[in-house]
Amino acid sequence: MTISELELATRDQVNARRNYLMGLWAGQKLGLTESELPRYVSAVMAADFQEPGPLDVVRKLKQDFAATGLYISESEVMTQLKAAEKSVRSELLSTD
Repeated sequence: MTISELELATRDQVNARRNYLMGLWAGQKLGLTESELPRYVSAVMAADFQEPGPLDVVRKLKQDFAATGLYISESEVMTQLKAAEKSVRSELLSTD
C-alpha cells in the first residue's frame, strides 16, 4: 500500500466514523429508539456518498430535523461535525 493509498484509507475511516457519530447524535436529538438508531445511522453514513465533502450529511440532518419540527441550526450541526471529526482523529492518533 502506498502512502497516498494509506492516506485515502485513513480519510475514509475518519469520515465513516465521523458520520457514524453524527448519526448517533442526530438520532438521539430526533428521539429515535435504540432499535431505530442502527437504521438511521446507516442512512446518515450512506448520505455521505452523494457528493464530495460533508455537506450532504449536514443537509440530510437538517432535513430530518426540519421534518420532525426540530430546529437545529446549520452552525450547530457543523460544530458537532467538527467535534466528531476531531474526536475520531484523536482516537486514530492515540497509541496503546
